[in-house]
Amino acid sequence: MTRLTPQRAWQRGLSLVEIAVVLTIVALLLSQAVPAFSAWLRNAQIRTAAESIQNGLQLARAEAIRRNRSVQFVLTGAPDTSWTVGCVNPVDGGAAGVEDPGDCLATIQARSAADGSERTILTAAPAAARIVTFDSIGRVRDNADASPVLTQVDVSDPDLAAAQARPLRLLVDAGGRIRMCDPALTASDPRAC
Repeated sequence: MTRLTPQRAWQRGLSLVEIAVVLTIVALLLSQAVPAFSAWLRNAQIRTAAESIQNGLQLARAEAIRRNRSVQFVLTGAPDTSWTVGCVNPVDGGAAGVEDPGDCLATIQARSAADGSERTILTAAPAAARIVTFDSIGRVRDNADASPVLTQVDVSDPDLAAAQARPLRLLVDAGGRIRMCDPALTASDPRAC
């Protein structure tokens, strides 16, 4: 019978029982981590959708000021997160094809819901509102089609448990200020609505 020297003892490897114990521990850790990671991922999609809508609103306001004309933000796919920004009264490039600096196409920019936030849904307020129009100095004005002015958008994920969900709200005031807030927080928190 050969005896193992201290140098060769560390080269024996792992037993089947040791491997089974390690795999069991890893499986238990993963079973606890996967639901939390899934909730984190869905909340990240909510934030992505809310930031996209906020960016679209800010783009519409900035373009209205830059172009010195009314520009509107339209939720095109509500309850999904698709939107477009365009001029209220679009014009073409001019009669002779020469572009006038004041010209504005019907669509300045658009975003599809497939751009990273497919599971999120939007709830607009007032209920039938889908459009907000900014005038040439960045204030909110009445929509050209007399539809209600969009003042609030709630972004959420209906498949996420209420305890894990972090819905966000976008508010647009009459002065054109756009603010993102968390409706679940108390009034003492500056991130609260």
